[in-house]
Amino acid sequence: MGNGNQRYTIDDVAKLAGVSKATVGRVIGNYGSVSEKTRKKVMEAVSELDYVPNTIAQGLRNHSTKTIAVVLGSIKNNYCNALVYAIEKEAMKRDYNVLICNTHENLDKEIKHLQTIRSRQVDGILLISVYTVGKVIPDKYRYLYDSPDIPMIFVDRNIIGIKKDLIESNNEQASYEATKYLISLGHRNIGVIGTVAYSTVQERLKGYRRALQEAGIPVESSMIVDAEYSENRAGQRLAAKLLDEHPETTALYVLNNTLCGTVLLELKRRGLKTPDDVSLLTWDDDEINELFDITTVVQKVDEIGKKAVNRLFELMENPQSQVYTQKVDAQLVIRKSCSVPKKHAERK
Repeated sequence: MGNGNQRYTIDDVAKLAGVSKATVGRVIGNYGSVSEKTRKKVMEAVSELDYVPNTIAQGLRNHSTKTIAVVLGSIKNNYCNALVYAIEKEAMKRDYNVLICNTHENLDKEIKHLQTIRSRQVDGILLISVYTVGKVIPDKYRYLYDSPDIPMIFVDRNIIGIKKDLIESNNEQASYEATKYLISLGHRNIGVIGTVAYSTVQERLKGYRRALQEAGIPVESSMIVDAEYSENRAGQRLAAKLLDEHPETTALYVLNNTLCGTVLLELKRRGLKTPDDVSLLTWDDDEINELFDITTVVQKVDEIGKKAVNRLFELMENPQSQVYTQKVDAQLVIRKSCSVPKKHAERK
């Protein structure tokens, strides 16, 4: 009897089942007392009409819409793709829907998404924020980030001045270990490429600097180049800048994998090969890294997504829970893009 072109209402279900609208509401909403015989009649009517209940209306009654929202910077980012997949998989275990909002790394879009999300009565929010280090949330929008009525967890990026749970990789320590690996091969002139305005990349830079300082290698600020996240072919421009200004560079350390593809384009344009002419190490794995045997710091995105969802459910059940940060170990996967620099090998 269900017709894809007709939207049946709860009144239609009640009429077909021969019960009151309130009884249908109790069966669909799974609250109150209803006999098994009546429940069966209602569910048969729901099935026959292909009736889809209004989940928001249900949510207002039950104080839950069974929906969480994920607000992220760019769905084109492999990290974000993998994270959304992990979040959806974990949320489905509890029959929760996931609303995905893509900000395109635009702050105005982030604010508008958060405003819309609040109006849709979601049960919780996972946020990879566009806010960069040093930016302050205007007072009129602060409620979107620190209001206690909707649980929110920051994933991957922190916002200074807002006290929320944060789930992220151990960025500083993993970067420290990656830089130490390059140093152990003999590299002293390590150029860094990244979008350094974000808290995540700032932590990776801390690890890089710490490893150089421990090895007695001067930290040259001109060896660290950065760009806006949205800049087209930023990796190529930054690699060119480094190699032009510092021809002594023997290794490139890329702190955002979204930049790696165009870094490779610049190396190709110059006729440079890895690792013979320059070593290359990057963050976040994908098929290109495997294809070109690029040594990579791999984040455990599945684990981050799982921890984020489960922590969000904890906050939904206990909003007064203590705020804390969870760091997930990242792993250095060594392939063939890094080797002893030629000059170092000749000195030996």
